[in-house]
Amino acid sequence: MGYNKMIDFSKMPCIYWSDSTKISYLQRRIIIYSIMYYEQNESCVSDKYYDDISKQLVDLQNSCNEDDFKKSTYYYAMYDFDGSTGFDIPSRLTKEDYNYLTIIASHVHKQWKDSTKIKRRKRRKQNA
Repeated sequence: MGYNKMIDFSKMPCIYWSDSTKISYLQRRIIIYSIMYYEQNESCVSDKYYDDISKQLVDLQNSCNEDDFKKSTYYYAMYDFDGSTGFDIPSRLTKEDYNYLTIIASHVHKQWKDSTKIKRRKRRKQNA
């Protein structure tokens, strides 16, 4: 497909997921990365990775049955998502989904930051 990085749904447990579950998973990731980038001024993924999974989501949405797309968790907020930007997605969420995903975004960023610090410390020890 020409993606540099994308989610591999051919491995366990994803191999058993329905199209609506795959779409929901990608939507959630994109929303979390959008919250981090546009609202928290943080990021743990490259623009290229974000673009790749956005394209993967758009391709899956376009190729699946319309009913499966409509069953996805965040269809109401991403029904017209074309992969070009995610700046307005957080504002489309219900208050409950926004609060829930904002907490996840904070945890994801903290975990990424902590793992980055550990990698730096290990490199410093190796170079010492």
